[in-house]
Amino acid sequence: MQPRGLSHVRNFGGNIRFRPRKRYLPRDEEDVLRILDEHRTGPIRVIGAGHSWSGGIETSDALVDLRHFRRIRIHPDRRRVSVGAGCRIAELLAHLARRGLTLPSIGLIARQTVAGAIATGTHGSGRHSMSHYVESVRIACYGKNGEAEVRRVDSGQALRAARCSVGALGVVLEVTLKCVPQYYVRERCVWRAGLDAILDNESAAPLQQFYLIPHTWAYLEHERSVAVDNHRSSIAMLYRAYWLIVIDVLLHLGIKLTASLLRSRRLVDFIYRRLLPVCIFPQWRVTDRSDRQLLMRHDLFRHLEMEVFVPREKLRPALALVSDILRAADNADYEISAGAHDRIRALDLQDALENIRGSYSHHYPICVRRVLPDDTLISMASCHGMEEQDWYAVSLITFTHPRLPFQNVAHFLATTMAPLFNARLHWGKWFPLNARQIEDSYPGLAAFRAICAQFDPQGVFRNQYLEEALFRTSDYQ
Repeated sequence: MQPRGLSHVRNFGGNIRFRPRKRYLPRDEEDVLRILDEHRTGPIRVIGAGHSWSGGIETSDALVDLRHFRRIRIHPDRRRVSVGAGCRIAELLAHLARRGLTLPSIGLIARQTVAGAIATGTHGSGRHSMSHYVESVRIACYGKNGEAEVRRVDSGQALRAARCSVGALGVVLEVTLKCVPQYYVRERCVWRAGLDAILDNESAAPLQQFYLIPHTWAYLEHERSVAVDNHRSSIAMLYRAYWLIVIDVLLHLGIKLTASLLRSRRLVDFIYRRLLPVCIFPQWRVTDRSDRQLLMRHDLFRHLEMEVFVPREKLRPALALVSDILRAADNADYEISAGAHDRIRALDLQDALENIRGSYSHHYPICVRRVLPDDTLISMASCHGMEEQDWYAVSLITFTHPRLPFQNVAHFLATTMAPLFNARLHWGKWFPLNARQIEDSYPGLAAFRAICAQFDPQGVFRNQYLEEALFRTSDYQ
């Protein structure tokens, strides 16, 4: 094991760029333990696919790349799979599919590493996050005497912490996840009259995700449910090709061209009012394998994303506020609703709202996905210490440069939604809040910090992002 050259490291979104002092490609657990012994003062961080917009991978000292940790082992009961931390989700899904298996939950894309996905609570729609299905984790960390060691975590609060740890417990080496028999998903895209119509259809389409379309502010539902029989539709290949070419590529190219390069609000408006409606065919009902239907090519174009989770009971006012603020940012003369005005005034943020008026025209569909409550301490859908309920992830994406106008609007939404709706930000997306601002949203934070102290007593695995987002509060140092 030799450290690699000191080139700059850049994430997928291009908003994170840094140069570690040393970068390692360990081949086995002994290599990882030697790295921990050599870098006892840290920070030590791990890089996976780099498909995260938060500062989780940044380090001024040691960066560990676990791409050689890719072993996949299906247990005899065929209900569990142990997989190396550096294995890509796409590779794991392909391995399972050849054996008639799959994962209970996957995100929109499959290019992330397994460890990176569970560390940040990666999720799909209609089920728990991937973190919830973790049964055990092997972690390289520090013992009571300060020596590097490997621990297997498979129960209790430590497992709940390890299921979504943002890398704060140590270097995850291997993850054991639940797996299930391969299943098929039936889907179609259909326009809905409003949020009520979508939520009313949730029991019939439990895997659905939906979109709030900017400029028209109409709702488009990606209606999805588990198919009764495992038979691929005859037009499934055509459907997937159409979706890839027309939606994932051409529509995104159009948005990129009009919003980012030409910076034309009128052309973006034309795309959503005229072009998008003719690209959606509600009569197409297509059944295909789950790992084909549930994935999208969300990774083809660089972008910046912030994702906000709100509990089900707060979904309606949260989406109303998002819509109001984005309209006000697009049009300085837009009058926000009385309810939104009262909420903003209660937080004394009227001046902050005025500062973003007319400053940014949102140009990408706002994706909303339901996530069932997780048995974790700090995943965004964690139910620890509170009544169990579903959470809804509201995703805000920009393709434009410079990104500051979007960031100003997204920051305003984050700072209002956290106190108003008990909102939580995705650990792997752009994260403009600090530990004090999120403290009340996570009843499991104190327990998580206590577990971190047991695995990393000197704070070796903490970088600036983790210090600010998780640890630096008035009563915890």
